[in-house]
Amino acid sequence: MTAITRKFLMPALAGALTVAGAAGCSTGGAARVAENAAAREVAAAEQAASSTGSAPADPFAGLSAAGIARKAVTATKNARSLRLTAESTENGRRLKIDFSLDKRGTCSGGLRRDDTEAEFAVVDGVTYIKGDDEFWRAIGSATGNGNDGTDPDARSADPDGSAPPDRSDELVQLLRGKWLKIPAGGSAAAQGLGGACDLDAMLDALETADTTGVTRGDAAEVDGRKAVTLVKRGAEGTRTTFVAAEGAPYLLKVSGEGGRTPGTVLFRDFGVPVQVTAPPADEVVDLADIRQSASPEPGF
Repeated sequence: MTAITRKFLMPALAGALTVAGAAGCSTGGAARVAENAAAREVAAAEQAASSTGSAPADPFAGLSAAGIARKAVTATKNARSLRLTAESTENGRRLKIDFSLDKRGTCSGGLRRDDTEAEFAVVDGVTYIKGDDEFWRAIGSATGNGNDGTDPDARSADPDGSAPPDRSDELVQLLRGKWLKIPAGGSAAAQGLGGACDLDAMLDALETADTTGVTRGDAAEVDGRKAVTLVKRGAEGTRTTFVAAEGAPYLLKVSGEGGRTPGTVLFRDFGVPVQVTAPPADEVVDLADIRQSASPEPGF
């Protein structure tokens, strides 16, 4: 997991999406067979409704809560584009993110954690990141410490046993007021810096959790759109997932109350084109320039 994902993004997403992610990853044998059969029945009902012009009373009739969540995760991953916003709290620190993404990899958005913020853009496979001093200092301390940039807490010692120098201040000076450009096809660690714009990676990175106790709750609305709710209560608090009950069964909202990372994630603007342009050349610093300026080479 990259420094950005681990330090900034996952605290907002991991807790809130546990129910949906777990349901998307669970594989109960007999239950899956029953749910597949139910899904076929639902599809047949929908086809019949379309021929008669009437909508089914319950688009998820016959599906368990886990089956509904699994269907929602699949639909959300298959959306041509969407906007994802999230707010979360971890250890008293507030985190906000806002990204618009599409299936081609185009992305625009940003994140803010307390007084630290950064902007992201992906255009034609090229990633651009612009952060404030504290953002780059955090990333610099993670990537300039002898590891590959995937673990900000790990610091490898030099061959003589001494701690490696922290060159985060160098990174701050080089990138102050600039966009870091990461070309397509770079190293895994470098591409990982742009992982903030990878919706599939965000969903796939969620830990598989026990879906026992996930139940279907009351009907609700999210931004005026009808939804069903899926609720899981446990020692880590209550997680409520809102799934669209009309149109495609997208994830619309996931909220978490209690636990270590309470927060809310919203999914919206499905199918809306993502318009992004590359920053002006005089505001861009190429990753190659960073590598040449740093000694030894940073982990990205």
